[in-house]
Amino acid sequence: MVSIGGRLRGKYWKSGIATEVAKLMSDYLFKETDIEIVTASTMVENKASAHVLEKNGFMTTHTVHKEDWGHGDSTEAYRWFL
Repeated sequence: MVSIGGRLRGKYWKSGIATEVAKLMSDYLFKETDIEIVTASTMVENKASAHVLEKNGFMTTHTVHKEDWGHGDSTEAYRWFL
């Protein structure tokens, strides 16, 4: 199992880059490694990142957990699986 993630500068939002990178990473991990499960997390309020994962076939349990993003306090997030 492995977790993927990324960040884009605002000027690149809605460009399709995040969707394509998530697809390329997932395809590579399944085809070129022995990884069987790919996970990701999104902040509950981040609908755009959730949409990127949905377009790539990820599913969520919609169970909220605390995630430490490296910015001080942890925030509520959804865990996604592929």
